[in-house]
Amino acid sequence: MLQLTTNLLHNAIVHNLPEDGSVQISTAIDPESVMLTVENTGDKLSPELVSALTEPFQRGTARIRKDDAGVGLGLAIVKSITQAHDGTLTLSPRAAGGLCVAVQLPAAQRRP
Repeated sequence: MLQLTTNLLHNAIVHNLPEDGSVQISTAIDPESVMLTVENTGDKLSPELVSALTEPFQRGTARIRKDDAGVGLGLAIVKSITQAHDGTLTLSPRAAGGLCVAVQLPAAQRRP
């Protein structure tokens, strides 16, 4: 879970607006599942580009940090971790630009 969260936050920062960008993080829990949502501001993204971002070696458009080019594995790793925990990963372009990534995982079962 640490790697999943780190990758989501790193991507939200690196693929953000160079000035006045923001990152929003939210969590939710219900009896059946837990959810982590990370949103950022950024360039407008097409649904076609967003659907390919979890494929290895795919990268978004502009990056705020030019010194960290990355290789496009961050969201592919998030996808693998989510699947390993029987979760759901949803990526959506934000209307004003940027990306919303939601990870929903089954809640842990309490032991009697």
